[in-house]
Amino acid sequence: YFSDLNILFFPVFTMYGTRWITTDKILNSYINGYKKESEETEDVNNNNTKICIVLEKIEEKKENGYINLGWIYLPYKVENRQINLSKFSEFGLNPEDIVIVPDNLFSQIVNSNLEIRTSVSIDPITGAAKEGALFTSEAIPRGTILYGNIRIFDKSSFVGIDNRLEPLPSIDELECALKESKHFFETLGIGGMTTRGFGRLKIQIDGINDEECKKASKSSDASDSQNDQQENTQGGQQ
Repeated sequence: YFSDLNILFFPVFTMYGTRWITTDKILNSYINGYKKESEETEDVNNNNTKICIVLEKIEEKKENGYINLGWIYLPYKVENRQINLSKFSEFGLNPEDIVIVPDNLFSQIVNSNLEIRTSVSIDPITGAAKEGALFTSEAIPRGTILYGNIRIFDKSSFVGIDNRLEPLPSIDELECALKESKHFFETLGIGGMTTRGFGRLKIQIDGINDEECKKASKSSDASDSQNDQQENTQGGQQ
């Protein structure tokens, strides 16, 4: 079971380069080890609902200033937040790249910085554009980091119902299969309009150990070879 993917860090162009925006609510719902600020700091954040928070100084010797997130120009201040970014090391995300924006402005900033493409449908018979078939599509830009859940159900209870279901893969084998096949999403993509470049993902799966996958693959290869040998010997005896 694959859950819906939610935006965790969204890239936005600024005068200081590309920055990834997020909110306190999103961080609290995902990142392990994220520590809430004191009640006093939370009250200040609630009163200043239009102030952004950066984790490191953007300008030298300045603890506050202004930053443009697309066309929106907002004040910011520097705060030392303890956010664990070790999970995102593969994506090259650093603390200085993150801007925490107010919850009530996040959706507006995202909607204002979507990638807009105008296309036209082609008539397969004539090979030319269809009349009145111009359409516009919106997509999240490249570099957006999303998160979701993958649930693996234990189907061992189905053993014995139908012999055609055997042998059922174990949970470890399913996890390793997901990890070993994730590179296909980077080239093939998922969803619609993949021929136009949509749907390509770089997936990072937490909770799956590479060494365990290697052991599982070796054991499965060994069991397959044993099964082949048994089939060959049975065929020779017959």
